[in-house]
Amino acid sequence: MHVMVYYMSIGENIKKLRKSMGLTQVQLADSLGTTQKVITDYETGRSKPPRKRLPHIARFFNISVDELIGDDDLPEPTNGKATVHHGNSRSAHVLKLFDRLGEEEQRVILKQIKALAEG
Repeated sequence: MHVMVYYMSIGENIKKLRKSMGLTQVQLADSLGTTQKVITDYETGRSKPPRKRLPHIARFFNISVDELIGDDDLPEPTNGKATVHHGNSRSAHVLKLFDRLGEEEQRVILKQIKALAEG
């Protein structure tokens, strides 16, 4: 029974965070590189994210894994939107996309950004 509470805690947190950002399940799924069914299953407690996906999901919402799994209180949304700590929504979006890339792709992108910034 304790395990089900764990599942629901993560799912409820994902749903709360998704809604606080004004995202649909489809939009969240697209951003995380998964399907709406997977998000629905997380939110309803039918399944839980694999441990290796927790940091990726937490980064998307700009929270810690502890906050995501319910070991820490979730930050309260401001004006119905999640607070972005990366400067602005555009840079936050870029960071989310960047996190989805492989290590080598990230190196290439960083070199290109550096060249543009210095050029």
